[in-house]
Amino acid sequence: MAAEADKITAEIETTRPRWGLVYAWLAGLIVYGIAIYVANNAVQMWINDIAWTVAAAAAAYFCFHTSRQVEPERRRAWRTIAIACASWLVGQLHWNYVHLIVGVVQPFPSLNQIFYAGFAVLIVVGVMQLPEARNRERFTLKHAGNLGLVTCCLAVTVVLGMLEPALQNPSVTPLFLWVGVAHTVLVAGTFLATLSALWTFRWGSSWAPMLLLVVATCIYAISNFTYAHALLTESYLPDDVVNVSWLLMFGLVAAAAYEQAWLSKREHGDITLKMQARERWLEAVMPALLIVIMVAVALSSSATFTPRVIWLSATLFILFAIILGAREAWLQKESQQLTYQLITTNQQLQDANGELRHSEARYRDLTTALEQRVGERTTELKRAYDELEGFSYAVAHDLKAPLRAINGFAHLFEQEMQGQLTERAREHLARIRNGSVKMATLIDDLLSYSHIDRRGMQASVVSVPSLVDQVLSPYQDEIQRRGIVMTVVVEPMTVRVDASGLALALRNLVENALKYTRDTPTPRIAVVCRRKDAGVLLAVTDNGIGFEMQYHDHIFKLFQRLHRDDQYPGTGIGLALVRKAIERLGGRVFAHSKLGEGSTFTIELPG
Repeated sequence: MAAEADKITAEIETTRPRWGLVYAWLAGLIVYGIAIYVANNAVQMWINDIAWTVAAAAAAYFCFHTSRQVEPERRRAWRTIAIACASWLVGQLHWNYVHLIVGVVQPFPSLNQIFYAGFAVLIVVGVMQLPEARNRERFTLKHAGNLGLVTCCLAVTVVLGMLEPALQNPSVTPLFLWVGVAHTVLVAGTFLATLSALWTFRWGSSWAPMLLLVVATCIYAISNFTYAHALLTESYLPDDVVNVSWLLMFGLVAAAAYEQAWLSKREHGDITLKMQARERWLEAVMPALLIVIMVAVALSSSATFTPRVIWLSATLFILFAIILGAREAWLQKESQQLTYQLITTNQQLQDANGELRHSEARYRDLTTALEQRVGERTTELKRAYDELEGFSYAVAHDLKAPLRAINGFAHLFEQEMQGQLTERAREHLARIRNGSVKMATLIDDLLSYSHIDRRGMQASVVSVPSLVDQVLSPYQDEIQRRGIVMTVVVEPMTVRVDASGLALALRNLVENALKYTRDTPTPRIAVVCRRKDAGVLLAVTDNGIGFEMQYHDHIFKLFQRLHRDDQYPGTGIGLALVRKAIERLGGRVFAHSKLGEGSTFTIELPG
């Protein structure tokens, strides 16, 4: 309940400043009405002139104020509307001076009419400078029809409202006649121009201010016709209701400016649906409204009807009907074309949906068949893999058994023939035993190389210093015995990695370093681990025999060696095993060496 009350209070606080000007203007109209009711004729003229002056000045102020608060593309339009109100204000000040100070009845036409005409012209110019009017669509028969209907309405208004009554008045001079006609065209044209702009252009968030301007110019046109008719019939009085219409007109202009300033400070979101609803409403209402205006003008001028007026009015009404019919026919044609395009597009969409459903069905069938084939192939591969693994272990077992027998019987033969064998015979037996041992080692290395692909990856958080200590621990006796200068520099860190795979690679590198520093007078081996960027570098450096860098890729291949077996025994599998193990961890291994100066093998692991 409290949250709902706060929401209502916030809405009230937001709405109050929006309608504050309307409340103030209504209060001013009430005060004006009371003052006119209680005053005599002389005072009423002063009240009217002062009220018209204040209303024009207030409208000019609010329009100027709005031109400083709205978006840049609207400023010029509202500045022009403000100048229009100021033009009226200048004309009213001239009227006040002649009417109230000098005490002379204003002639028609007079100087102040120029400023009043400037108001009408500048209002239309200001409306046409609004961004909605500038960003207009291409000119179509619909727009031509709108213009034709408005022109017919304007012609009826001028003929029936001013021209014919003036022609029937014998006291009207030609100058008065043509000035009056021009004034009528200007006044009626102002309203019809703003009405046509509201009808023709697409108005977004500025719909409400534009509608207020249209109502203001409507009141302006009605007031001028009523006032002109009162002057022609010499029936004008200071307390006529027509006098309040100028206050209403300027109040609506000021309200439009105030509303535009209020709207420019707020987000409006997507109002496409509202714009479409307004356009449909205007399409239905505007032709009927123009007909109502023409009928109203005709009825108000019925006293001046002559055969000439009847024929001219009938002609204009017939022309209006023809233009309206042609416009509606064009709109109907456009609607049918859009409907046909919509039906065609909908049919194409349905066809595309059908093809898509058919493709989806084929895709599902293919996917099912592919999954079935993949499953079958996977089963076959697993069966073959299991057979191969069993075969590997069986072959290894069957191969190592004769080797053990060869080694054992060679040893027994050597013992039984103790003292009877020549030196050459003993060398042959030693070669037999060494060959069997080397063959067994080669079989073990080959099993390790093939097993590394089959063993599962078990990633865990590993302390790198602890892992290095575990790998180096079995070699401590050899290190001490040979007097190797061992340097271990490992930063305290942990990595998430398969510990056994990394240990296997590091162990082979350490064994290589021990082997290839065997003939070095002062052997030195260093194990260094540090962070680099987002990864980890683990390097094993020795001062052994080294190698030429042109053989860099050669030494990481299976069974590839750079030295004879009698110099440095080995199977040629160790570095290939290191490379495979590190690549499975997502890293890489590389070496840097110089012949006779040692080597550095570096393991690079991702962070």
